[in-house]
Amino acid sequence: MSMPEIPEKNQEQSLVDILESIALEETALAHYVNAEAEKVQCMVDMMYKDKMDYEKAMKFQKQIEKNMRLPIKKEILLQFKLEDVLEAKEKKKDHHYK
Repeated sequence: MSMPEIPEKNQEQSLVDILESIALEETALAHYVNAEAEKVQCMVDMMYKDKMDYEKAMKFQKQIEKNMRLPIKKEILLQFKLEDVLEAKEKKKDHHYK
């Protein structure tokens, strides 16, 4: 099996690619959070219709809380990534003017 070929890119193209990857990850996280919100809405509906008791609802809520840790962690990493891209962009701009 041969090595994959990586296309040549300049720094500007690479930074744009990173920004696009951040946007795609943000979109995926938004879908994940929306799915969790829909679960909570279903739980509320079930409680309203007396199909779920308080104890089950509390267990369910703890699971939702646990599930929401992943997107929070990812958001922090994406923020770091974005800050790094902006810093690289600023350095490139400063270097260009010198």
